[in-house]
Amino acid sequence: MVSTDAQQRAPFPSNPEEFDNDERISYSKVAQTYVLEDETGGEWEWSSKVNKWVPVTDEALLAQQQSIYKIEGVDENAPAMDPKKRKAADGDSGNASKAAKKQKPEQPPKNKAVFITSLPEDTNKEEIKKTFDRYGVIAESLDGNVPRIKLYYDENGKFKGEALVVYFRPESVDLAITMLDGVDFRMGQTLPTGPMRVVPADQSFKSQKDQPLADEQAKKKGTTANRDRQKAMKKNEEMNRKLADWDDDDPQAIPNTSSRHDKVVVIKHMFTLKSLADEPEAIMDIKEDIREDGEKYGQITNVVVYDKEDDGVVTVRFSDATAAKDYAKATNGRAYDGRWLKASIADGSERYKKSSKYDLDDADEEARLQKYREELDE
Repeated sequence: MVSTDAQQRAPFPSNPEEFDNDERISYSKVAQTYVLEDETGGEWEWSSKVNKWVPVTDEALLAQQQSIYKIEGVDENAPAMDPKKRKAADGDSGNASKAAKKQKPEQPPKNKAVFITSLPEDTNKEEIKKTFDRYGVIAESLDGNVPRIKLYYDENGKFKGEALVVYFRPESVDLAITMLDGVDFRMGQTLPTGPMRVVPADQSFKSQKDQPLADEQAKKKGTTANRDRQKAMKKNEEMNRKLADWDDDDPQAIPNTSSRHDKVVVIKHMFTLKSLADEPEAIMDIKEDIREDGEKYGQITNVVVYDKEDDGVVTVRFSDATAAKDYAKATNGRAYDGRWLKASIADGSERYKKSSKYDLDDADEEARLQKYREELDE
């Protein structure tokens, strides 16, 4: 038997794309979801976990429904990804945050390099680069685009089979070690010295500073310290663009085999083109949000933001298919920055567009560089 209240209510829309067309529905920033007030005055919240409207006061029913879809080891009470959470954790804008930055103790630099042994005698920097840049962007010299790869020779000038590779980001070190330590440098070629060994490098390799200090001398235009500082900032900006454009693990470059694509999750509506234009740093924020949330389900090997797609497309590659499947199931229909996400496993036919590091004009580069200068000066 249908209740009187149910008879008086108009049907509730079940497709999030239709919510904007219903006057009864509004988005609650507090609840981080949509709310609906029906004709009888009753309040309902949209539960993205079960894809249905739930009475606000019926917490027991909501908990029961959530338990049905709960994934072991994952806190379903936390939002999928909260883009505002990290910004709030960084502190509010104003004097308080600036004071906090000044009081923050200086942290020791993180290692960004790996030391490699048991390399073939006839290898070279280019071959080493092709092998190791699959796991991260390799740093470059300040005076040019020369990859920071060093080969070691004995006193007679003979290559010792040892090399140093410096990455731009410290996260690449663990990934390179995981994927390359204990394997042959060239497939099918076993060396007398055994398989390649890849270990974290010590800090003795740092003959040049990654970034000149932002002291008073470096801020004075015309000084050598200032020129070095400007050079370092420009190189840092260039490497950040390469990092955003890095697509060696781009799913579109993966051979079309089902086993590979089963590990890739395609997420839509992560951003709008306007939001990226308003906040150039949003791409890195999105990647960090996804990694923070996605690593609850398994190891993430790459995140690609397709910043030229109107649908706000991001792909996430996991180390195994089960983690990808669980993440896609949990993410589909969840809210992010006021938008409803669509997540699914890639089928290999997708072709998405993203910008190249060469797409930035001089004005864009100068604007980014100026912002970076201001951050260093704080």
